[in-house]
Amino acid sequence: MADVDTSATRQGPNGLDGLAAALAQAWHGVLGSLPEEDSDFYNAGGTSIDAARIASQTAEFAPDVEDLDVTLMTALLDEARFGDVRRLGLESIDHARSGSA
Repeated sequence: MADVDTSATRQGPNGLDGLAAALAQAWHGVLGSLPEEDSDFYNAGGTSIDAARIASQTAEFAPDVEDLDVTLMTALLDEARFGDVRRLGLESIDHARSGSA
């Protein structure tokens, strides 16, 4: 697997921001397909174990953000669409890094 940008906002491979690139890399590694913005986790064959793996791998790129893996796993299971999971992850990172409680 290729390394991903560790910035949540900097453009990474294929024009994706750092979180999207890490999420896409993990999604591909676990589910075997490259996600599009509207790709659905369940339609791609995702299970709860897959969600945990994807969330854990993705959260490694932002180790300073507490519970990012939990946020991403919950988003995968509840929201399911790649774009929604990415948006919720970015919101979590922004919230954590802005020092908000």
